[in-house]
Amino acid sequence: MPVAAPSRQPGASIRFSGKEAQWLLAEERRWLATQLAARPARPWLWLVPPSESAPDWVTPPPRGLLLRPEGGVYAGTVRCGLPLPLPSECLGDVVLQHPGACNAGPLIEECARVLVDGGRLWLFLANPWSPYRLRCLRDLPASAAGPWQKRLRDEGLQVDMTRFIGPCWRMLQDDAGDGPGSGVSPLRACRVIVAEKRGLAPVAPAPRGWRHGAAPAA
Repeated sequence: MPVAAPSRQPGASIRFSGKEAQWLLAEERRWLATQLAARPARPWLWLVPPSESAPDWVTPPPRGLLLRPEGGVYAGTVRCGLPLPLPSECLGDVVLQHPGACNAGPLIEECARVLVDGGRLWLFLANPWSPYRLRCLRDLPASAAGPWQKRLRDEGLQVDMTRFIGPCWRMLQDDAGDGPGSGVSPLRACRVIVAEKRGLAPVAPAPRGWRHGAAPAA
């Protein structure tokens, strides 16, 4: 009798349930917690990678959604697909931890739609050039930053300078992303792309008396 096919994404549990992958995800969450502490308390959306076990971590403040890919849809706080069941411009922050590249275009489009002006998107990608990934995370998918940055810009988001966090070689606490040299070394395990939605400020028409050549007021 043939073996029944699993309902989860193929290879998802192997890639993200290992000790090294879970450790890196925890470092990413710890680094991002310090960044979000300085942000206004707005509703948020957090997409975590697929994993058999629920991540052992404390979520950010309330009014948020925590989702993970599962069988072609998203499960977690709600079960949904794309487009997201959210109104436009309702979220202050969107976090994407190692999203798959298969539906990157529609996903980025939806993220840009639900962000408010001034909202930020935090995109975590495994760094393909990191010795840590080559030694410990060979099965973790890694993507080049260029195509993701282009998708973000195509949706009208302003892309900031890329940051690098995590260890270069070993799983040591001193190699955490908030230590000395954070954001500088391009050999760290994780690349973080930060994009912001910036609306155009309305420009009011100049008063008649200020216009060059305008007739003096009576």
